[in-house]
Amino acid sequence: MTTAIHPLALKAYRDMKHWTQEQLAEATKGRYKVSLPTIKRIENTKNSVYEANDRTAEGLAKALGVAIEKLSSVPTNEAEREASLRQHGYRPLHTMLDAETALAFKIVQHIYGIPIRSQIVMAPLFATLLAEASLAWRRERVTQIEDTAEQLMALGGGHFSFARAASGSLEGAAEEWGSIAKRDLFGKDVGSDAFDLGFDPSRNNPFADFLDQFAQKVEAKTVTFLDRDWGWKTSEGMPGYRIGAELISDLTGNNADAEYALLRAHVRLNDIPADLLGIEKESDRIAWIIAQIPEDERAKLKKDREALDTLFGDNTISGSSEVPHETKEDSDA
Repeated sequence: MTTAIHPLALKAYRDMKHWTQEQLAEATKGRYKVSLPTIKRIENTKNSVYEANDRTAEGLAKALGVAIEKLSSVPTNEAEREASLRQHGYRPLHTMLDAETALAFKIVQHIYGIPIRSQIVMAPLFATLLAEASLAWRRERVTQIEDTAEQLMALGGGHFSFARAASGSLEGAAEEWGSIAKRDLFGKDVGSDAFDLGFDPSRNNPFADFLDQFAQKVEAKTVTFLDRDWGWKTSEGMPGYRIGAELISDLTGNNADAEYALLRAHVRLNDIPADLLGIEKESDRIAWIIAQIPEDERAKLKKDREALDTLFGDNTISGSSEVPHETKEDSDA
């Protein structure tokens, strides 16, 4: 028996999951495994449907999370496609990301081989593990503070100065235990004395401090935390960061226009021709990357830069290199 699969239907449902043909093939399993060549043949079918065997159709439907019959006709609109996926337990996530974060997803995929959708699906697990690890880190530190305070009390022999210092430490530890018990990741439930002693939530919070310490401990060289003078990345106090800053620097030569092309997705990492990789090809590579920015957009960026140069005179702020097709604008991410 065969099942008719419309090539545009298969592509539409694959696009909804933001999968490549390779990723769809990988998502099919076991006896319902569908090869990449089969998927390509189906999607390359012109002016007709592809008569697939029932096992192939079922494998594709299971991987995509749609009913088999949905693959026989093209969804008429986005609402219909979303409704079909909702029936199978899927829900859309509606949010806007800054360009830097969007690029970070691609960098993670490039460096570690974790597809973007998998990063999104696993984000709650990753966040939970980091949150619990931060609380464990704080428990360890508070325990050390309490032990040290007890030692100070013993060394002081009850002398008032030592007792007062140790008592203050123990009071602070008790407040910290209360914050940890409430899973107060960002230290919002702290005593007023903490602020009197210099705690500044615009620069520090327990979770951000843990992330910084953890990155150093595991020598996460692909992670760079940004100067906190620029503020937090999110309102609750998540630190600003860059993933693969060294990789981006190597590819773009720190050219602002080339970085702009990556941030605005005019160039994907895998799009860069292999013969342009390597330090000896830097100038040619930068020129090629910048050339991928649409001509009208390059013209606008050049005009904006000239206006800034006129405004600030000799104080160069554009940061662009002397390469063909130069353009510049800081990302508005």
